[in-house]
Amino acid sequence: MQAIDGSVLNNAIPSMAVALNVNPLKMKSVVIAYLLTTALFIPVSGWLADRFGIRRVFSLAIVVFSLGSLACALSETLKTLVASRVLQGIGGALMVPVGRLAVVKAYDRGDLIRVLSFVSVPSLLGPVCGPLAGGFFVEYASWHWIFLINLPVGAFGFWLSLKHMPDLREENLASFDFLGFVVFGASVAILSLGLESAPSHAWDRNVFTLVFGVGFMSVYWLRLAKRRGALFQASIFETPGFLTGICSNFCSRVGSGAMPFMLPIFLQLALGFSPVRAGLFMLPQAIGSIVGKRFITTLLPKAGFRRFLLVNTIALGLIICSFSLLGTQTAHWRLALIFMFYGAINSMQFTALNSLILIDLGHKKAGPGNSLLSVVIQVCSNSGVAMGAALLGMFALLDQGGTFRVDLPTDAIFQKSFFVIGLVILTASLVIRRLPKDEGERDIQPWVAH
Repeated sequence: MQAIDGSVLNNAIPSMAVALNVNPLKMKSVVIAYLLTTALFIPVSGWLADRFGIRRVFSLAIVVFSLGSLACALSETLKTLVASRVLQGIGGALMVPVGRLAVVKAYDRGDLIRVLSFVSVPSLLGPVCGPLAGGFFVEYASWHWIFLINLPVGAFGFWLSLKHMPDLREENLASFDFLGFVVFGASVAILSLGLESAPSHAWDRNVFTLVFGVGFMSVYWLRLAKRRGALFQASIFETPGFLTGICSNFCSRVGSGAMPFMLPIFLQLALGFSPVRAGLFMLPQAIGSIVGKRFITTLLPKAGFRRFLLVNTIALGLIICSFSLLGTQTAHWRLALIFMFYGAINSMQFTALNSLILIDLGHKKAGPGNSLLSVVIQVCSNSGVAMGAALLGMFALLDQGGTFRVDLPTDAIFQKSFFVIGLVILTASLVIRRLPKDEGERDIQPWVAH
């Protein structure tokens, strides 16, 4: 449901901007409001699941997400839509992390790569169905339906969760670290806002915001993370591969986080595709993602984390740079082929990174480690959307002599933005090189033998 919602929304952004009478780049607030809210509330997800049980929290998350979807459909202005996305974000903050936590706790780490790859395949149906549904609704009905389709899916998911979700919980759980939640949440919010506005002209304010956010984060890790029952224990960074995996995830996702926002806009505004046609051209990416999930279960155990991630990260950066060569004269078969390769490489990248981060966490560290990973994912996705919009705005200023305008040629603006994003992702390879050559082999070899 969450995957469908994101892919439907991204493909509908140009049409929604026209309906709400706003600049398409201002629609980033609809995306960022959701991502920022989830980043703020994800730290609560691990403790709530351990305290009240995974089944109860997961079911409640589906209900809140569905109610947020209904509120989005009833919104008539950009402000009310953003507020409704905040409600959606609260549900999403509990839904995906708690679902992944159930997998981490229910299976042995030797099976984790296989299981994480398998359970992610159904979620890839969202990117397959979402762009087509979004294009169909905005072209033949109304953008409101892109949120209303979540209601029957949510009802069915709620019934399934009550029937099949394991009711796992922790005994003798410490009380909730409210002070740590406030300090950590404030640091995440301030850093996210600083990263979002960093490309603007107000450099003094942006630097102050980022420094202030880093200060809050430092207070948490230096003081509060050492307390018993802390939201995130500093000891999770003692786990092999966790710190390197988190840093690699950050560098990779800041770049990749811009792509779901930019690609549908690129197809419609730069190449002149209709919403339905743009949705059809997103299918190769989704197909590539599904194929990539199947290949990684063979490639990763043979190559090992370090070698696989090093090669795949470079490939991901180069494939995104290649989007700078696409334009109105590009053959459709070539466009579809690049989208498919991007989908495969991108899906393998984050399956491998998530496995590296989670594979060595013990039962007690699984909850906070998984929650911290989810926070990083949301903050990076938030920053990626902001970076993509900022790059488009910056190159529009240089090429068009003003603000982003859809009535002027925009393909060169997107091409330059894609090239910069590819370079950002390539920096992640510098972090991955620090991984030991045998990192994670003791955990994936039992599964290889099986």
